[in-house]
Amino acid sequence: MGNKKVLIAYGTRYGSTEEISQEIAKTLGEKSLEPELFNLGKSKSKNWPQLDDFDGVIIGTSLKINAWKKEVKSFLDKNKIDFKNENKKLGVFTCGAYAIGEPTEAKEDIAKRLMKKYGLEADIYNAFGGILDFSEDSKIGKLGQLALKAAALGLSNEKGLEIDKNGCNDFRDWDKIRSFAESFADKL
Repeated sequence: MGNKKVLIAYGTRYGSTEEISQEIAKTLGEKSLEPELFNLGKSKSKNWPQLDDFDGVIIGTSLKINAWKKEVKSFLDKNKIDFKNENKKLGVFTCGAYAIGEPTEAKEDIAKRLMKKYGLEADIYNAFGGILDFSEDSKIGKLGQLALKAAALGLSNEKGLEIDKNGCNDFRDWDKIRSFAESFADKL
């Protein structure tokens, strides 16, 4: 598997998706692949990496009210022809409250969106829970916290999750994230 390059392109709001991308990169590196991280939100689309140099691409996006980051949608649209190349593997993941608990619906939403909006099928895709941060140090503004608290109440009632309404609640499953990366590596 050595010398195969993987681009991990992501859009993040508060850093959780970036941390997941870093863990995926670490896991791919342990599998003798060469991962390259790229935050799509930190540069203009004309400066985004060209896909010719990569054997595989993993795209990650945070979710806010179940919406994907606009730069991720633009990246998919800009490169959809390249993603249809059978020799280039595509992985996609989302991160957010929608995937907390049993994320089957959130996971299947990825496949539906890819096909409907871009005519794409990913080789692998998954949805990971995110962070609900209600602490004083939260990067989320007060209005965002109010909306998130309403969503958290629904999650608590619907899925029986215990949520600290004044603390940081991390619902990322790191074993599941590493397993996703390992499965992607196996496809290469």
